[in-house]
Amino acid sequence: MLQASQWQLFSVGDEHLAASEEDDTVYRLKLDNLEHVAATEFAPRGGSSVVTDTAGNVYVAEGQLYIYNASGREIGMVEIPERPSSLAFGGVDKKTLFIGARGSLFSLRTVAAGR
Repeated sequence: MLQASQWQLFSVGDEHLAASEEDDTVYRLKLDNLEHVAATEFAPRGGSSVVTDTAGNVYVAEGQLYIYNASGREIGMVEIPERPSSLAFGGVDKKTLFIGARGSLFSLRTVAAGR
C-alpha cells in the first residue's frame, strides 16, 4: 500500500502524483475505473509531500526540495535549512510555495502558479 500524501478526490480518468517514503518513489496514479487505480513510477525519489505547478513542474519534499519537469527528469534542488515535510502553494496568485519543516515554515516564489 502506498504511503502517500495530499490525497484528493479522483474521478475516473484523473491522474495525481503521490510520494512514498517507504518505496523511495513518486508515483503517477490514474483511476482507471471505480475499482482500479494504476500506479506507475514518475520519479525515483520518495518523500513526504509532492505538489505540481501549472507549468508541469513537480516539487518533492525529501531531505531537501527536489524539482522535476513534467516527464520526471530532475531539473533542480533547493537546500532547505531543516528537513522539509510538507508542501503547499498559496498566496493571492498561488506562486508562493510554502515549505513546512520540523520547526519552521519557509517560502519560495515560483514562476508558475501551483495547481
